[in-house]
Amino acid sequence: MMNKRLFASFAVTALVAASMVAVSTSAEAAARTVTVWSPYKGANLDMWNAAIKRIEADNPGLSVKSVGSIDMAKSLAAINAGNGPDISVSNGNGNLGWFCGTGAWQKLNTLIAGKNGIDMKSTFNAASVASSISNNNRCALPLYSEVFAFYWNKDALAKAGYTTPPKTTTELLAYSQKLTTFNSDGSIKTAGFLPWAGYYGFDMDSMWLGQMFGAKWYGGDRNSAFASDPKWAKAFNWQKDFIAKVYGGGNFDKGSKLLTKFVAARGGEWGTDHDFMTGRVAMKWDANWMAPMFCTGDDWTMVEKCTSKVNFGITGFPVSPDNVGAYGSGVVGQGQMGISKGSKNVKDAWIVMKALATDTKLAAAWDAANGAPSSLLAKAARPVNQPTWYLPIYDVVNNPKSAYHVVKNTGEHLEEALLQNLMASWQAGDTANIKSALSDLAEKVNQIISRNS
Repeated sequence: MMNKRLFASFAVTALVAASMVAVSTSAEAAARTVTVWSPYKGANLDMWNAAIKRIEADNPGLSVKSVGSIDMAKSLAAINAGNGPDISVSNGNGNLGWFCGTGAWQKLNTLIAGKNGIDMKSTFNAASVASSISNNNRCALPLYSEVFAFYWNKDALAKAGYTTPPKTTTELLAYSQKLTTFNSDGSIKTAGFLPWAGYYGFDMDSMWLGQMFGAKWYGGDRNSAFASDPKWAKAFNWQKDFIAKVYGGGNFDKGSKLLTKFVAARGGEWGTDHDFMTGRVAMKWDANWMAPMFCTGDDWTMVEKCTSKVNFGITGFPVSPDNVGAYGSGVVGQGQMGISKGSKNVKDAWIVMKALATDTKLAAAWDAANGAPSSLLAKAARPVNQPTWYLPIYDVVNNPKSAYHVVKNTGEHLEEALLQNLMASWQAGDTANIKSALSDLAEKVNQIISRNS
């Protein structure tokens, strides 16, 4: 009897202990909450939240709180104030320096190399592997890509005797000379190509020009390379020579003035009166998400067959003759996400962020809805029925030479704005010495980085 009482006593104690463990485990599970802020809303937020539900289902006890419609500036301010989310999203590659340079996002090197890490090179394309690093620290994981490629009017080029797009900057100039026509008063009627800052809206023309010539933004000493890399001066001198030969009959001032008038009379950016749609320009740089509009003429619906009158092709940028190995590439940037410096649950935040970055179902759905190719190499990350005419975008995305420039903390990518301003000044003839101007630019950028360090 005594032995039975003793056993019963042990049983009760074990039961109480078990219940305490259960309560403790339950409390711990309840505390496993990861907060994610994103700029998404509507259908995009629905896709994002569906992926989050899959993460919760795969990780019992883990709860994810998703908050949409939060812009990057708000996220950054909250993180630096100590009341930000565990994970936040930046929807533009140029903003990476903001989050990484201020320390708002944590370094991910250890997590990526850890037991639950990621083999970056076998998981993501080369552009996204490179562009999720700032100041030699990987502080982000990539999401969807934004692709800037080269568009060409097949009918216009065929009429001029060309069956393929130009592959080099030399060919681009020659093609443009043949494709450019003038009105009886000497003004430009149709243009081959415009290496012109501000022609249409994105303020990235100078970045695209640099990509064509393989110019570096920063050197090994982490300082600006605008002055130290001679390819920048070469790119700008090519632009000036192009304007002179194609539009000015050898006279730069004449070509610049004619282009200024031509650009001022351009058609609207979003619709059938866009210059590329009307045939006013035969070749241009542009974003992947403009392709559906060029195809339909008036909206961004991804269609199986193009119905607009412009018969166009998509390919990589033409490149300088000493950079031919980069042909087929373009400028490719990514949406990024990182773990806030104030996160109290880094382990679970990493589980969530890794899952979002590698979710092929989310990637394919996002691409199908937004025309934004995934950074993932897996075939499952691509929509099943993407139209044939759009497929060259994927060739540009996955070209090993496609890239976004190295990103430093220059605020809201101020170096891009400064470079674009220089290009505008140069093409207008307001800057006389490009080497001196590039040196001044490099010094300004270095000062900005120094202030933000």
